[in-house]
Amino acid sequence: MKDIEAARGMGWASIAIGLSEVLAPKQLEQAMGINNGQNTGILRVLGLREILHGVDILAHDDPTPGIFARCAGDVLDSALLSIAATRTKKPWSFATIFTMVMGIGILDVVFAERLGRRKLSWREALASKLGWS
Repeated sequence: MKDIEAARGMGWASIAIGLSEVLAPKQLEQAMGINNGQNTGILRVLGLREILHGVDILAHDDPTPGIFARCAGDVLDSALLSIAATRTKKPWSFATIFTMVMGIGILDVVFAERLGRRKLSWREALASKLGWS
């Protein structure tokens, strides 16, 4: 049960991260040193995606698919951060933000793996229902 509770916490974290991206994209641009104003739309879209991940995780009894979706989002975030890293004017501040994002990504992968291990494959679930196991 602890993994599911942790996943729920990650759902709330998604909503908080997403709200910061939607409501304060210019401040995030400044903190990352890419404050040319061209990235606010991208940050807002990423924020909406993050909020939807959180809602998905919190809305279902099984948060596993939502955590896997967060992992996919982390791949996109990593690619975009890699591009932004070449344009930053504040490398130390950017490195701090990058480290935090990567830390969250590692947690996503750890919990996706742990939650995924708990689930039966669809074949195992069907066999169990039919009494074939």
